[in-house]
Amino acid sequence: MTILEGAVLLLLLLLALPDFCRRLERPGLLYPLYIVAGILAGAFMGAEIRHVWREIGQFGFVLLLFSVGLEIELPGRRESVSAARRAALWMAWQLPLLTGLGWFAGVPWPHALVAAIALASTSVGMAYPLWLNFRFPDSATRRRFLEWIVAVAVLGILLLATAGPVLGGAVWWLVVLKMVGLLTAAVLAALLAVRGAPHLSRLLASGLKVQVHFVVLGLFAIAALGDRLGLSAPKTAFVLGLFISRATDQEAQLSHRLEPLRDRLFVPVFFFGLGTLVEPRLLLTLVFPLAVATGLCHFGLRRFIYARWFARRLGTDSGAHLLAAPMLTIAAVAVEVLARAGADQRALAWTLASSLSLTLAAAFARVATGATLAESEPTMAAPEAWDHAGVTTSPDRADSRLAAPDEAQKKGA
Repeated sequence: MTILEGAVLLLLLLLALPDFCRRLERPGLLYPLYIVAGILAGAFMGAEIRHVWREIGQFGFVLLLFSVGLEIELPGRRESVSAARRAALWMAWQLPLLTGLGWFAGVPWPHALVAAIALASTSVGMAYPLWLNFRFPDSATRRRFLEWIVAVAVLGILLLATAGPVLGGAVWWLVVLKMVGLLTAAVLAALLAVRGAPHLSRLLASGLKVQVHFVVLGLFAIAALGDRLGLSAPKTAFVLGLFISRATDQEAQLSHRLEPLRDRLFVPVFFFGLGTLVEPRLLLTLVFPLAVATGLCHFGLRRFIYARWFARRLGTDSGAHLLAAPMLTIAAVAVEVLARAGADQRALAWTLASSLSLTLAAAFARVATGATLAESEPTMAAPEAWDHAGVTTSPDRADSRLAAPDEAQKKGA
């Protein structure tokens, strides 16, 4: 299959899959279906063509992580320390177990550890819309739970950023130098966000139409600079979005401006390209069923541990753990780290299949609880699959992310 033939197939998927998911009333299945389509299409592509799709998909990954950063509100210092402690405890018990299961499936233990970091974490971009619609006891509990999943996601991203140069076989001083470059890029992105966000906020607040391609151009330019300094382009975009979110109250409008390019083109291309990294022949080996079994068992164990120790500390019921289960974004970061480190197909397939099975298990568990469509599906994950579904996607619900939960709380009372 040539690049042009793959592009024709992707365009057909862009036209057909959103409507298919809408008819099923399962919009959250849209992006996993793009991954499955990429896996199947990859069977007819050469290694060079798959590499091209992976590189094209990076544009979508940059936009995706930038949008995730926009959705996160950094807590205060005291709240951050408490949330970070809970996040470290949440990940600590999972890492040895998941690393051992990956090694048992034939994945080298360093690569299994990278996969375990992703599986122990969460994807805020997919969890945030579910958090918006979930019925918490009060606003303080709602905020505390969000701070916890944000801390889990940020800790996962930091660990994966550190794992990149270590897997590359760099000597200790080169790893330290890489981390200095990483911190420099993060600080630079933060300064650019803090300095530039007020100007962007004034333009958006005044109603001036900001051309989306200028915003995308600036984002890609800053991400490319961060990549040169050692922080990968997607992670630079994440930090940029994180601090823009902190410096302005117009992040919802900015995310809405990016939506047409991001959600209807670039992000689907990213997930399609992610699927092409996995060779379909591995679906016929033990790696795939072991990965699926790992995801399902891990889901059940997470549910038990959360109900036993974390629900009381966070002030939620045991069902709240379902909000932290979607992890396609963080799994994509792990797959990218492994691919850059030269990991074999077994490691990529195990990481992707485990995260997919865990994400889908949580989705079906939410449906089984009798939750409404808005409560059980991550609306922001696939907004084009929600047309005529009677549910408003999160960026349009309210100008403030903290106002939206309060409104939902009052309606549920």
